[in-house]
Amino acid sequence: MGESMEIEPNIAILLAQTWRTQISKSIDRDSICRIWAFDFGWFDMETALRIRDNLIQTGWLDASDERVQSSVDLTGVEVPFGWLPSMRILESPPTVPKGEVADEVTNVESDEVVVQQIVESQSIDPAVTHTTEILDQISEAAGLDRKEVMRRAQRKRRALGPVTLWMALLLVAREQQLPMGEFVRTIST
Repeated sequence: MGESMEIEPNIAILLAQTWRTQISKSIDRDSICRIWAFDFGWFDMETALRIRDNLIQTGWLDASDERVQSSVDLTGVEVPFGWLPSMRILESPPTVPKGEVADEVTNVESDEVVVQQIVESQSIDPAVTHTTEILDQISEAAGLDRKEVMRRAQRKRRALGPVTLWMALLLVAREQQLPMGEFVRTIST
């Protein structure tokens, strides 16, 4: 499997997660960046703008007027548990292969997915930079596997709507009846 084929699933998963329920809809150019930065907590706004432009230039996103839409078929693309975008891939994405159908990328193995810490330059929400640290602290304090803590946090995000990942993690900690002081200090630094 060539390098191009290895990185395409990651971009398709990012797009599928972005268009979770309304695959055929277009999204405002600025709104897609806000979704990535604030809803998912993946990037700061500056990074989200840069990634959006990279995906437009390489053909993953179709841009018309002030709206963007996925240029690949996202039907059937599943987002693996605990998936986070890879900055290495998004900083220099490959060009969309002609005739490539995104539902071919559903074969991503869940054991290949590793929760990655995203290093951000200047986050608008400073708590975002501590997400991995909070995940580790909760996992250790609750005696749960990191993947289980992340699964529970993602479940809370789906149930509650627009909730940041760090807030969902704090809700998991509260659900486990863990003392919140240490976690609050972590996101406050």
